[in-house]
Amino acid sequence: MTALAGYYLPGAIALWCAIVFALATLWGYADLHRGDESARPFARRSYLFFTLAIVASAVVLGIALARRDFRVDYVFQYTGLELPWHYQIAAFWAGQKGSFLIWLLFGALIGVPLMRTAGRHEAPVMGIYLLAQLGLLLILVRENPFTMLPQAPADGQGLNPLLQDDWMVIHPPIMFVGYALAAVPFAFAMAALFKRDTSEWAARAFPWALAGFLVLGAAILLGGYWAYATLGWGGYWGWDPVENASLIPWLLGTALVHGLYLERTRGRYRRINLVLASLVFLAVLYGTFLTRSGVLADFSVHSFVDLGISGWLIAIMAFFGGMAVLLLGTRLRHVETADNADPALSRGTFLVLATIAILVCAIVVTAGTSAPILTRFLENPGQVGPEFYNRVNLPIALLVAFLLALVPFLTWRGEEGWRAVLLKAAPGLAFGFLATCGAVGLGVHDPFHILFLLLALTALANNLTRFVSLARVGKAASAGGYLAHVGVGIILVGFLASSAYDESVKVTLLQGQPVDVGAYSLTFERFLDRQGRDKERAEVTVSRDGKKVWTAYPKIFVNQRSRQLMVNPDIRSTMLADLYLSPLEYDPGRAAGFGELTLRKGEVTRIGEAEIRFVGFNLEHGGNAMAQMSAGDPVSVGAVLEVTRGGAAERIEPVYRFRSDGEVEFPPVLLAAGGRVAVGGIDATAGAVKLLVEGLGEAQGIPARLSLDVTRKPLVQAVWWGMYVILAGGILALVARAKQVRRLGTAAPPAGS
Repeated sequence: MTALAGYYLPGAIALWCAIVFALATLWGYADLHRGDESARPFARRSYLFFTLAIVASAVVLGIALARRDFRVDYVFQYTGLELPWHYQIAAFWAGQKGSFLIWLLFGALIGVPLMRTAGRHEAPVMGIYLLAQLGLLLILVRENPFTMLPQAPADGQGLNPLLQDDWMVIHPPIMFVGYALAAVPFAFAMAALFKRDTSEWAARAFPWALAGFLVLGAAILLGGYWAYATLGWGGYWGWDPVENASLIPWLLGTALVHGLYLERTRGRYRRINLVLASLVFLAVLYGTFLTRSGVLADFSVHSFVDLGISGWLIAIMAFFGGMAVLLLGTRLRHVETADNADPALSRGTFLVLATIAILVCAIVVTAGTSAPILTRFLENPGQVGPEFYNRVNLPIALLVAFLLALVPFLTWRGEEGWRAVLLKAAPGLAFGFLATCGAVGLGVHDPFHILFLLLALTALANNLTRFVSLARVGKAASAGGYLAHVGVGIILVGFLASSAYDESVKVTLLQGQPVDVGAYSLTFERFLDRQGRDKERAEVTVSRDGKKVWTAYPKIFVNQRSRQLMVNPDIRSTMLADLYLSPLEYDPGRAAGFGELTLRKGEVTRIGEAEIRFVGFNLEHGGNAMAQMSAGDPVSVGAVLEVTRGGAAERIEPVYRFRSDGEVEFPPVLLAAGGRVAVGGIDATAGAVKLLVEGLGEAQGIPARLSLDVTRKPLVQAVWWGMYVILAGGILALVARAKQVRRLGTAAPPAGS
């Protein structure tokens, strides 16, 4: 009972029950595989109970977070009393334990429709798929998110400031849906090899592979936009190892989607597709290891600290990697596949070349991402920088753009020659040529960039032409690939323009003083204190040609819990360019006030541009000072000063007046050239006067200053819109492939499945 007291039992019991139901499901599917058809209902019901147990544990954690139940250690670590409710939701996946739980939750839910559509290989498919979920579940049982603290703290530690952003409420869950989907094609591939029957695997795995491509792509898009709109460094992709950990399975998934398309339409490349399905899932596991084992702690700002689960992650990778190697090594050569007889100038050949290019890109990114591991035994381990990825991937992008520019006009049999294909592609090539000429006129002079734009724009135009022509005859649903390729053309243009031709300048704005930055004039108006959910922010007026264009509010504030300085940029977006204002530093300055100095008779001092000489006291300023003192009247003593500034001298006489009751008056005297001087005190013994000076030297005050990184990013919107179009094309393809699966039927298979 003492051991149980250390757990929040409603959630912990749900996880323990999930293990029991998972084992029962495996038992049932093992019996079904051996030919006991009566085991199917038992296996399915057990899986549903497994799913309900996972859902229950997730609900319990969600309730604990919503109630701010700081007795639970996970709730204490990632929430606080001041955290808004929607960030309480984001706290679910802020830590390793919660993120594994939500990954497992989505995986369990995906298994429900998978169970009904797995076809005659339901037993091995669900068995292998459930093993993937069981690996996550065992990690959660070891690193239980429901451990309790000995005493309930009054408040929690709060959420990481970088996660306190609306985009982070939706980006991670979508990413984990994509990770969970990666296990489905893997399960179909391994089951097909295990059963020595690959006749249906592609048709049933294709929609799931497309869904994974779409969801993971959407997650990458959201993550890139979060980095761009929140972090303030001006980019959307920094080739950080943890960013790459999600990009690698997406690239492999893109290759898998094209390979499955070729297998479904031409009956070819079945073997390589089985390998690709394995690599996608193994890449997710490898990325998880990189992200959560702590091996990248010195190389990535996104890496989690090691919770002691590195061994578990390596064991899971070894298990599924060993499974894939064993089945592929022993049975892949027996898989029937059509011979590749496509001519060089055919749609099949070009799709294969594009797939190879994507695979090469995935290999390059994997190698670069693994550099910290590959070099960790050297004296100075390190990682490769963005320049490596940009330089290596540029020729790959050129090849992909070239292939996409021509593939809309190629046939499977390749009956037409180069001349006929080029004639069909001529309108798109003409558009690309004219648009590229316009880009050259705007300053694009690098030969590789010119070729890049020509091919990308031609690919955009030709694929759009093909999509529109099919849509006109009612075949838009079957043209999703062409629409996705339009998005690739758009995004390639956006990549080049926004990264190679952005213009950035760092400026310091004095409050109220306009500064010209390119075609714009920026004026720092004021600094606004925190108001409700609005953090501290600067107000900057952006004008052009004397007309106000925009009022920007870039944020710069200190997180109250972590004491970290945080910045959020403000962005004005247009179709042609974004104006990106990211704060670097804010200095509140110092208000104007009286400075102090002491002068003896005849002494001269310089303050700012002015020279002040104390001539002497005037005891007759308001009458005889001694007589006034004897009569008990206010005593007035003048201090005669000569002030020289800009070659002009003036004599002034500020007064120091004091009464017998101790009250003192020292009205300031205005200077002709600006500023004021008053007598703040008299030292009769030393014959010195204490002066209060305003508007001279440091006493003039220091205006508030705001330092900004001002960046103009041309066509960055093409990056987002290109991805939208790619996803739209993928959705069309997904709908079409899902219809094909429904036509296969979901009738119960014969015994022994």
